[in-house]
Amino acid sequence: MESLNPPLAKNDFINSRWYKVVNSSERKECSLYYRGFLKKAQEAQEAGNIREQAVFDILATVTFAEIEPESNENFFAKVFHNFAEEDLNFLAEIVTDISDPELQARVADLLWAKRKDYQMAQLAVTSYLESAKELENPDHWDYCFVRIERALYLALKINHKIEAVVKYMKTVLERYAGEDRLWFLSENIMELLQKKELKLVKFLTKDELRKYADLAEKTAILAEDSYNWDIARTYWKIKEKWHLIQKDGEKERAASMQAAETYVKKAQDALSSSTSAPYLTASFHLNEAVKAFRNIRGTTEEKKDYKARAKEVHKLLLQYQEKCTNELITMSITSSDVSGYMEQAREQVRDKPFKDALLTLVSLCNSPKVSYLQQQVEKNAVSSLSPYFSGKKINDKGKVIATQSSDPDDREKVNIFEMYNLAIKYQKAYAKALIEPAREQIYSEHSIQEKDLLPIVTDSYFVPEERKYLFAKGLYAGLIGDFVTFTHILIPQIENSVRYLLWKLGVITSGLDDSGIQNEHNLNTTLYCPEITSIFDEDTLFDLKGLLIEHSGSNLRNRMAHGLISHSEFSSSLMSYLWWLTLRLCCLPSLNYQQKLETSDPWVRFAGIFKDDPLFDEFVEDMAVYRRELDAELTEDDVTYEESQST
Repeated sequence: MESLNPPLAKNDFINSRWYKVVNSSERKECSLYYRGFLKKAQEAQEAGNIREQAVFDILATVTFAEIEPESNENFFAKVFHNFAEEDLNFLAEIVTDISDPELQARVADLLWAKRKDYQMAQLAVTSYLESAKELENPDHWDYCFVRIERALYLALKINHKIEAVVKYMKTVLERYAGEDRLWFLSENIMELLQKKELKLVKFLTKDELRKYADLAEKTAILAEDSYNWDIARTYWKIKEKWHLIQKDGEKERAASMQAAETYVKKAQDALSSSTSAPYLTASFHLNEAVKAFRNIRGTTEEKKDYKARAKEVHKLLLQYQEKCTNELITMSITSSDVSGYMEQAREQVRDKPFKDALLTLVSLCNSPKVSYLQQQVEKNAVSSLSPYFSGKKINDKGKVIATQSSDPDDREKVNIFEMYNLAIKYQKAYAKALIEPAREQIYSEHSIQEKDLLPIVTDSYFVPEERKYLFAKGLYAGLIGDFVTFTHILIPQIENSVRYLLWKLGVITSGLDDSGIQNEHNLNTTLYCPEITSIFDEDTLFDLKGLLIEHSGSNLRNRMAHGLISHSEFSSSLMSYLWWLTLRLCCLPSLNYQQKLETSDPWVRFAGIFKDDPLFDEFVEDMAVYRRELDAELTEDDVTYEESQST
């Protein structure tokens, strides 16, 4: 802030009539005050009133930041690092004269963060509580709750008025009695009371513990009556926690059972919904149910019934999975109607809960079928009507980076070369027509954070426990279109996951040289291990090889590892397709593909959007311009691992 002579004082604050901004705000909350103060500062500047402008500049700056309840001290210290001492002196002079609790709490908390003034911390606790009471509204619950949470963490830090904060939390729970609209305010207050590290249970009587357990059950039943299975599950788990605190194991397990059953009920609900893939969606929820039943706490004898229920649901899961195959969108795409399928893809995920939308996106297409790619390549070889391939793959500098076999009798190698190239065309088309429109629709509808991807990767067969945060971070980056971050995080993690899955099968995934050095095998080796066919089905394995390590494919793993991918290619449709494939691997309930394709788990044998398409040849010709546009995005980066070593 610019220095004034004399510095700002209390009279400047009073004369500014700051309260008019507060009184005119539809909600007594700092983010709205900020806009009003900023406007007043601009008006004062235009009028040449320097001191009034300075007052509103400070108030606008103070109200700009949000609250971080658990660590506001550090957060405010960083955000307001440029405050001069005279600005802090001004705030200290006016803080007790601020009649609005929301603004007073903000100023007092700032002074506590910057000066560690204990009295300011005490004032902030009181003011946050008063502000929470003014903002209490179950339809906009977060404004109230954030201030309760901040008051509590600050009260615990300075050991001041903890009981007063807890008393208000109890009052809110009793006021709404589990019937607050949306149920989120009561949910968050109960979960805050239950946090073990806060040790708030000592402020609750045994009668209150029983009462809150009953209240959680009541709310869970109300939510189930409204078919709100996620909220119901949350409250059953809250009830479970209350019984855990009371050391009532029988009731705790009963609540856990009810929480697990919500997945089954949500699966049944999916079958009667208008979703495009009801059995696919239902299968996803049943898989979650099986895990939930298996994870119920208790002795071996106590868990017998829950394991039996898990087996029942598992059988139902297998039945539903058998019905998944007909739920995929099937399309005959020509260049003139790609936009129609783009809109269809958006429609499939529109207005769905985030998790369901991701699951639908996973179901929109499948890895190109190896059998179909081979059929098309052989057909083209016989007819020689479609000049798909020249026998060599070159980059824009004319360097040969992959070739077909020179042996005319080695038709298998010739076919594989051409199949990888044909697969690229499918991958680009899938990304363009389906994956990208659906991804963008989901991102536009949902306010997503990295943590929202954790339920997708937690307990995934493909994701080692210690890597789930990396997968969540990488998938989130891809979801928001940051494919640079996605590829740099998750291509190495895919490599690690393949080693992890092979290791679980008993395969040694590292070498041992004469010096005793044990280097880990990379994808160039692991994707060709004989045991890999016990992990991935034929189509997915072919897809991974072509995308990541094959020279006649996209070879993204090797090219990225050697810095051979330009910024423009990180934004290409191939990166979007790789993101989709990674998401799909994380979502699949099982990766055990030991049966033949015709009888394997339907999750891994979707037909694909171009299956048996009678217009395929016409599509290829019509899409020629589109392919050239995509190919133009690949500049000098289309080079191989070997070339990188020779430069």
